[in-house]
Amino acid sequence: MNSAVEFLYSLHTFGMKFGLTNIRTLLNSVENPHQHFPAIHVAGTNGKGSTSSMIAAIFTAAGYKVGLYTSPHLEKFNERIRINGGMISDRDVIRYVDMLRSKIEMSRSTFFEATTAIAFKYFADRKVDIAVIETGLGGRLDSTNVITPIVSVITTIGKDHTEYLGNTFRQIAFEKAGIIKHRVPVVLGAVDGIARKVILNIARTKKSSLLYSSRLTLPENIQIELKGDHQVQNAKNALAAVTLTEKRFLIGNEAIKTGLEKTTKLSGLRGRLEHIEGRPEMILDVAHNPEGIISLVRALKDFSHKNKVLLFSVMKDKDYLSMLYELKKVFEKIVIIPLKMERALPEALLGEFCKKIGFKVYEAKSASDGLEYAIQRAGKNGLVVVSGSNYLIGEILPLISRGKK
Repeated sequence: MNSAVEFLYSLHTFGMKFGLTNIRTLLNSVENPHQHFPAIHVAGTNGKGSTSSMIAAIFTAAGYKVGLYTSPHLEKFNERIRINGGMISDRDVIRYVDMLRSKIEMSRSTFFEATTAIAFKYFADRKVDIAVIETGLGGRLDSTNVITPIVSVITTIGKDHTEYLGNTFRQIAFEKAGIIKHRVPVVLGAVDGIARKVILNIARTKKSSLLYSSRLTLPENIQIELKGDHQVQNAKNALAAVTLTEKRFLIGNEAIKTGLEKTTKLSGLRGRLEHIEGRPEMILDVAHNPEGIISLVRALKDFSHKNKVLLFSVMKDKDYLSMLYELKKVFEKIVIIPLKMERALPEALLGEFCKKIGFKVYEAKSASDGLEYAIQRAGKNGLVVVSGSNYLIGEILPLISRGKK
């Protein structure tokens, strides 16, 4: 298993390639598996992971065999590729890497291209009834955009990955709307202003009907499992997507209710305002851009703990200053965790910014050192919050698991 995943990780040396030539060549070499199952395609700056997982959970609750492809993973590569919430096995990862290795090397595929091909081949071989496919980055030139889905979903438009997608809402909306296909219905989430106009114009050009999910009403007596006001909108995105498949799939209100109330169990999703019981209590949230942090801060105002401590790391290509100013509304103490990756903002530089903003800063030597310090500072009646990066959550999760054993 280690050698298979190490091979995939080695493909990071090819960086990110935007365009569909490579992935089409790779998929064609294994008989275009993405053409052998219906799919729902989900893009957006924030909310696409939660929306995708809710959709998958609803279909699973309805009794279908459901593939789910998301990124990035938190602890283990296998998390990216699931069927009915269960991760692809180590054995299957090895098998599919061996099957595709020569083709991946010949096409000089990137990590994401190779992973996408493995996911599509796995879903086709396992004969899923439907797959929910989350874009990696953007939409128009994302490797997942080779599919022709039965429904496209665009959750939100925000300024993230601007070096790849553009600096304006118009440019970013154009890239996300690239997943819209001819006469394929589109669900549009919490998007307004110029971004909505761009998406609406593209949908008209493609002759694709457009459903505004915010106008829907969730069935009564549903307790959405995922916490935070923003998850209500994500649930509406999921409901809208499911509704648009009703001519092909039988989904009742009971499946919708079960899917939204048991999303983590049925899809495997983690790290969305995830609550870890204990003394102190902990919250894990993968918010990693200003819009995500705003939602996190809004949700944290419902927590009455007087002593809140933040564990934080961030990538240097993010708008981390806006994130920090927002976080300062609920935190005085911040613990900076070093991440051993080139994209991470160096902890010393992050520490300087935090001190200027007014945080009480502790620069941890490691993730375990930082977690131990945060637990001590929060006290038994306090709250430890981990956020800022998917990679940070991935560092902290195994430490928490070991602590419980």
